[in-house]
This record gives sequence, structure tokens and C-alpha cells, in this order.
Amino acid sequence: MKKNSSNTIEAEAAFAADVYRDRAALNRKAQEVLVAGSRQITIRLSNNEIARARQQAEAKGLKYQTYIKMLLHEALASNQR
Repeated sequence: MKKNSSNTIEAEAAFAADVYRDRAALNRKAQEVLVAGSRQITIRLSNNEIARARQQAEAKGLKYQTYIKMLLHEALASNQR
């Protein structure tokens, strides 16, 4: 039983390390977007779009407005290529 618990703990630690690494990368990317200079704008989004953005942002450990800015930034950058 101890061996099984040890394997579970190791698996959970590996999973946590992967999640932390992914979140750290996302946070670095978010900072790049924020530091680049900004200007406040107003847009209208449906309640469903905001709810989905909040869920996705929370899963990634980000604030939803930062997450939306990242998505917009990525979409605009991909269209330049």
C-alpha cells in the first residue's frame, strides 16, 4: 500500500510541476502583452463568451481580461504572417 501511495504522490507532483510550468509560461506571455503599452477600449461581448473566457482563464491560472487580451494579441499576430 505504501508503494501505491508513493507512486500516487510522485504522479501528483509531476502533474503539479507540469501545470506550474504551463502557468508560468502563460504568465510570462501575459506580461509581455501588458508591458508593450496599452490603451483602454470598450467592447461588448455576450454573457456566454465572457463565461467561457472566465472558465478557460481560471483553468490556466489567469485573470479573464488578461486572457482575452492574450487571445486577441495572438489572433492579430497570426494574421500578420
